Amino acid sequence: MSFMSDIGGTALSGDALLASASFANALAEELVIASRLLGDLAYDLGSDEATLRRHMTSIQAIDRITQMQLAIADLLRARRFDADALAALPLQEMVDRLMNALTAAAPGDTAAA
Repeated sequence: MSFMSDIGGTALSGDALLASASFANALAEELVIASRLLGDLAYDLGSDEATLRRHMTSIQAIDRITQMQLAIADLLRARRFDADALAALPLQEMVDRLMNALTAAAPGDTAAA
């Protein structure tokens, strides 16, 4: 199952498929950049002892967000959205949500939910 080969019910081929792969890679890179920025923010916040003590849970949440973003970036680059690719993700809650979405999708269904 891959939405990259069939978006909005219109099959992609040749240049359009290459463009969609390039766009997926560009989206992945944007997620990596955002993750880096969030990581820098978490580091800055954590470097102040008082802030770290008061906001430890929130700073840890930033780390979870960056892990999710990087996992999505890896999926976009691989252009594989099957059960094996999802099972390899680092966060089990994310795996569970995406597996539910994958199994809920009807075969051949490419429309956005």
